[in-house]
Amino acid sequence: MMALFLTIPPFTIAWRSISAQTPSSAALSATTSPSPLATGLTLAALLDSVAARHPLVAASRARVRAAEASRTTAGFLGNPIIGYQVDNTPFPGSGPVAMPLGMERESMTTATLPLESIYQRAPRVRRADAQLRAVRADAVGERQRIARAAAHAFYRTALAQTGVDVSRDVASWLDTLVAYNRKRVDEGAAAEADLIRSQLERDRALADQTMQEAELARARAGLSPYLGDATSPFGSATHNAALVDAGPAPLPLVLAGPGDSSAMTPTRRARADSLAGRNPIGLDQRPDVLSARERVTAASAGVATERWMLVRQLGATIGVKRSGGTSTMIAGVSIPLPLFDQNRGEVARAQAERDEAQYMLADRERGASAEIDGAREAARLLTDRVLLLAGPTTADAAQSTSSFLARADEARRIALGAYREGAVPLIQVLDAARAWGEARLAYYRTLYGQHESVLDLLVARGIDLREALGPDSSRNHLPGTR
Repeated sequence: MMALFLTIPPFTIAWRSISAQTPSSAALSATTSPSPLATGLTLAALLDSVAARHPLVAASRARVRAAEASRTTAGFLGNPIIGYQVDNTPFPGSGPVAMPLGMERESMTTATLPLESIYQRAPRVRRADAQLRAVRADAVGERQRIARAAAHAFYRTALAQTGVDVSRDVASWLDTLVAYNRKRVDEGAAAEADLIRSQLERDRALADQTMQEAELARARAGLSPYLGDATSPFGSATHNAALVDAGPAPLPLVLAGPGDSSAMTPTRRARADSLAGRNPIGLDQRPDVLSARERVTAASAGVATERWMLVRQLGATIGVKRSGGTSTMIAGVSIPLPLFDQNRGEVARAQAERDEAQYMLADRERGASAEIDGAREAARLLTDRVLLLAGPTTADAAQSTSSFLARADEARRIALGAYREGAVPLIQVLDAARAWGEARLAYYRTLYGQHESVLDLLVARGIDLREALGPDSSRNHLPGTR
């Protein structure tokens, strides 16, 4: 069995640029402390906001309350019917009536208890209980869906912030190159063609920066619905106008198979066993699968309810009759004769709904199994790639150039140095600058895709994202990562 762990980087909302310095491997593996909520937004805080304030999550809770009310109604018995009847009495307002001998005034008081609610109660309660459990599972699934969409908006904003920071850095770097070429042209040491070419490349970078800023504005707009309304602490203009920090994030995602358990620390191995025990391979935690199963149970109880409806209006009556000063007891039972099965069509309808629920369950189980397999494979592939791009994470790797970002930064530095020495043409410097920006974007796109693939796997396995992040909303790591 394969265990999967991820630490989600403590992204915070803040204006910040990526340094032109090459991030070391140690920096990539270190966990930094997130900013307080007053100045930043963590993924955990975003999910808290979704759970507390998102309208669709609140609507799912309202549906749960409605189902609970229906369950309460299903458990009630029928109310008794009290009756009073008099015979041989004058009309109101008329005089006394001369009664023939033996015709005394009679009165009857009766109480009738409907019996059909008693024998129909059990299947009704089973059906209401199953429907309540299905609605609760739907509410969990809705919360997971909204949380996943919020996390997607979060990482989209992070990637957009990365694009803005990279484009600004490239434009600033090219601006220094333009200034260098202008100085050389003024001194007569270089042709004006290099100055014009560098200016064109800088202007292209500025245009790209504007496009990235526009994408960031759209990403922030997509994130803002998950932050609450304008009166909430997360819905202020400060948070909506801020940007997600796209600084280097740790890469603690580990795929540990049975043969790799010896390399895990005792603490990590214990947490891995705990995570695997709470989340076995299967579909028992999927809210949509649980909901489909409960709807099958409810449909089966509905068939039993319709079958019991064959005998209706069954009741028992007891009362007192008073005539001529003498009181006697009245007792009786009313039983309809089911000569015609008036509920045959409803029974067939309930059976068809049960069959439909079973087919829907089979379809949902197939789809869920495929989603788990796809999410697991995607997380594995992206993890392997990110670990390769990150390079070594040992303590002496700070000066190493084997990481993806380090090689891109080193290539840009060497190209600029060679250009200043006159060893390479300007086009190679511009290509190195462009490759540097594309490399950073590719790295963070892969990194954020890796994080999102793990979130997809957690959702596919039915694990609550907010619970997976831990009880402390200021931290963004999943269980088993520390």
